[in-house]
Amino acid sequence: MSTNWSHGDEPYVRLTEKAAQVFKESCEAEGKTLDESFLRVGANPGGCSGYKYELDYNSEQDVRPNDLKFDSYGVNIVVDHTCLTNILGSVEIDYTNDNMVEQGFIFRQMLNGKQCGCGESFTAVKDL
Repeated sequence: MSTNWSHGDEPYVRLTEKAAQVFKESCEAEGKTLDESFLRVGANPGGCSGYKYELDYNSEQDVRPNDLKFDSYGVNIVVDHTCLTNILGSVEIDYTNDNMVEQGFIFRQMLNGKQCGCGESFTAVKDL
């Protein structure tokens, strides 16, 4: 899995150290090992801007031929190639627990697209 984040024009997904730690702790709480766990990043239609981010646990058996794999701070990340290039674009995932109301994973689009004010939804990086 790639640990090099300079992909040129190719989009990528990476975690911050804090987000990776939260995922690792979640795996441990679920009795899952990091070697067997993949963080799937995706998007579904919805929200005020067109798409909503999606995160899910996956196992090695859930990885599909069209998936791209990344490694970020020891966390295996998978994302569908078409979703990454046409909808998500390069994205960094962080985790915040600054207050009780607004806590959880937050997404930052690194190159293209626009997020809504609350950060819950976004526009696709390519016109579909």
